[in-house]
Amino acid sequence: MYHAFDQAAVRTMLGVTPEDTPKGLILHGVYAMPESAQRWRDRLANARVAKRAFNLVIGEHQGATVWYAPLLGAPMAAMVAHCAAVAGAQCIVQIGSYGGTRKGLNIGDLLLVTSAGRGEAASDWYIPEGQPASPDERLMAWLRAALTRRGLPWHEGPVFTTPAFMAEKWEDIVRWEREGYAGVEMEAAATFAVAQHFSVPSACLIYLEDNLIEKRHILDNTVEDHLRTRQARTLIEDLALEAIVSFQV
Repeated sequence: MYHAFDQAAVRTMLGVTPEDTPKGLILHGVYAMPESAQRWRDRLANARVAKRAFNLVIGEHQGATVWYAPLLGAPMAAMVAHCAAVAGAQCIVQIGSYGGTRKGLNIGDLLLVTSAGRGEAASDWYIPEGQPASPDERLMAWLRAALTRRGLPWHEGPVFTTPAFMAEKWEDIVRWEREGYAGVEMEAAATFAVAQHFSVPSACLIYLEDNLIEKRHILDNTVEDHLRTRQARTLIEDLALEAIVSFQV
């Protein structure tokens, strides 16, 4: 049924036109969706919201059409990534935050995600059981080069994608550390799986919100921590936008 939707059907479903065909999609895992959408409506040229998708901002940057979607969780990520891929997106960059499951990480530290543990179920509908949910190496290399050009430090490693962060227990955090995950978040496995299914390059660059393995959660964050996370958010937003405009398939 919906899996058979072609470009024309997806455009009708979203309320967009052929002129809205995206060069790329930025998926933003974030709780404050309305204010994030408004910030990007202010940021992109000729920005508008898709008529039938409340969280899909369409605009232009340096001559390229960019789709931006603030969302929370794998089902939303899968739906928007699926529609963007069918609509013609040439790359997908996921941004947002993560909870640390690796000792020594600091608030605001950037993480370039190398793979995602499939705990969210949406990925099961796009790639076979047992297949890793992985980013595109070419887009990863582009982001590494961009980070290096800016003189920015970053970490690399896998994350575990959970469908329900409020259900996390201490035993889960310890297990994820033992299994080698650098952090936990809610969208990457779905993003990678959908992108792999459609052969669209994808990558994920996120920042540390709280280091769970060191028993720090978001309510422990100080004013200085919040400043670091805002700075990190600005950095990854800039890099994602630059990637959409500059990355060549």
